[in-house]
Amino acid sequence: MNPDIVYKVCTYLTLNEIRNFSNINKEYNNICEYYIKNNIIVKIEHREEAIKLANKGYKIKYQELNESIKDVSSLGNVHTLDLSFCTKIKDVSSLGNVHTLNLSFCTKIKNVSALGNVHTLNLSFCKDIKDVSALGNVTGTVASQRLHTLDLEGCIGIKDVSALANVHCLYLWRCEGIENVSSLGNVHILGLRFCIGIKDVSDLGNVHTLDLGYCTGVTDVSALGHVHTLDLCGCIGVTDVSALGNVTGTLDLLYCINLIHTNEELKSLLSNVKRLTLP
Repeated sequence: MNPDIVYKVCTYLTLNEIRNFSNINKEYNNICEYYIKNNIIVKIEHREEAIKLANKGYKIKYQELNESIKDVSSLGNVHTLDLSFCTKIKDVSSLGNVHTLNLSFCTKIKNVSALGNVHTLNLSFCKDIKDVSALGNVTGTVASQRLHTLDLEGCIGIKDVSALANVHCLYLWRCEGIENVSSLGNVHILGLRFCIGIKDVSDLGNVHTLDLGYCTGVTDVSALGHVHTLDLCGCIGVTDVSALGNVTGTLDLLYCINLIHTNEELKSLLSNVKRLTLP
């Protein structure tokens, strides 16, 4: 079998499944072991085995199924770590070297100052988090040392996001305490859906993909004409979208019920848009 095909199969299997797979045919054995020994990401089912291999330098993917776990200090070398719904966890200071970290619904976490170098970080619905200033860390000399993707959906305690200007993909859905997004103009993908406190989006014209769905406080979108993909679904405060004629990707105007133009007029005004959803 083509080694590339074996590799693709291995990425979906646990370590034990890879070993069982390799026993199907002796030809597979060397290929499978090669990927394990050369730190290809491998899913491990059991915590102790995950810790052991991670500490040896293997790239390990591990999901914690024991939601009552409190101490995660031994998991700091795991490459891809899913601790979602582990509601007893408070201290995550040891997880700063994890590459991809899911802490969604870990509702007791408050301090995330150690996680600024995590590449992909999901803190959605960690409602007690208030300070995210450390997550905008840009001291890394290469991109891999900086936080790339950050999901803070439902983190209702957050108000200040000024430090997150250099995050590549930033999701702030349902962060109702946020009002000022003027610092986020260089974020590539920015999700602000249901951020009802936001009114001024004039500094977001350079964002590539911008989701303002149901941001009912937004009224003026004249600065967003060069956004590639723009979602204004449910923005009932917006009345005039004539300035969006240069949007070339996707524009969603569903439920924008107070627009001053008819659908036929909108089709003419927004003729450059490839995918246009009308009210």
